[in-house]
Amino acid sequence: MTQPLRDVADSMPHAPVGPAHGIAAIALSMAMKYHDINTVQDGVLYQQYKLEGHNLTPLHIDMVFETAIKIEQHLLGASDRIAGMLVEVIRDVINEDPTDQPPA
Repeated sequence: MTQPLRDVADSMPHAPVGPAHGIAAIALSMAMKYHDINTVQDGVLYQQYKLEGHNLTPLHIDMVFETAIKIEQHLLGASDRIAGMLVEVIRDVINEDPTDQPPA
């Protein structure tokens, strides 16, 4: 980290992070971990794969960001999906016939 950024981080260590920035950071972290899992880490294993003719696609940074964007959209849409489910349940309860209730 450069010195100006380090000074800012030291001066306000407990500053709140906006939800959108936090979600973006989580999405990027998840995308990096996802692509890290899907790569061959061992050089010997990589050479063996190449000799056996496995088609290993190269990993580019834009692929990681594209995955992060998809994850971020999913995380941001989670609240809308939950709200939609709640509205459906409330609508069902409101439209329910009170005479259909089991005896208490």
